[in-house]
Amino acid sequence: MRADLRPCRRAFFVGAPAGLAMLVSSSAGAVPPADGPSRTAAPQRETATAPAAAEPAKGADLIFIEAETGAEYVGLGTLSVKRDVVPTASQRDAIGGFVGAMGGAKLLFLSVGPHFRMAHFQDRDLWTLALDVGFHAPLGKFEPFLRLGGGYARLARAFDKLQDNRNLLSHGYHVSLAFGADYFATTNLTIGARISGDVLALHRAGVNLNSQDGLVNDYLKYDGASAGLGMTGALALGLHF
Repeated sequence: MRADLRPCRRAFFVGAPAGLAMLVSSSAGAVPPADGPSRTAAPQRETATAPAAAEPAKGADLIFIEAETGAEYVGLGTLSVKRDVVPTASQRDAIGGFVGAMGGAKLLFLSVGPHFRMAHFQDRDLWTLALDVGFHAPLGKFEPFLRLGGGYARLARAFDKLQDNRNLLSHGYHVSLAFGADYFATTNLTIGARISGDVLALHRAGVNLNSQDGLVNDYLKYDGASAGLGMTGALALGLHF
């Protein structure tokens, strides 16, 4: 007895395309679409924020001027004395206040310029005029430095108590080494502190007592010379351009 296979053949060929399609889709890794319309996420825009411009630590530092004030100690005969350069009644060691000013030019870490100081003591004044050379370490707003200077020194008012003091003068030279630091409060204004050590060498020429009516101190007819040490501490304000 022979079975009729025509209905089975029709069913196989009718269902084959659907099954083949599912097989191809599975092998390709396709994911059937989700129900409902597809939605594409809009790309997010990143807003770039420009960094704020940093304020410069200091401005153009090519020319500078500064004013200073502080206290100064001077020992006229600390190192050696060959007769006093001041009257014997005057003190060799003294402490007083001083004012000073300096200006100059700077190039990178090097500075050079004149430096003037006037110190006031009980029985005399001491003023110096020097040429200073400085070595600076720019560290942003903070700038430490080392200065070496030397020049002329002179005593004033030292012989005012004598009756005739027209030909009496004590003067010489000095050498100084200073260490300090400046802080740039603004781009052009600095506030600084410094300490320095000084070596003073002064000379006083003797006078001819026979030609002087008022001098009665025979000690002054001989030349006088002394070498001493000094120390200063100062605060300073500076302008830089």
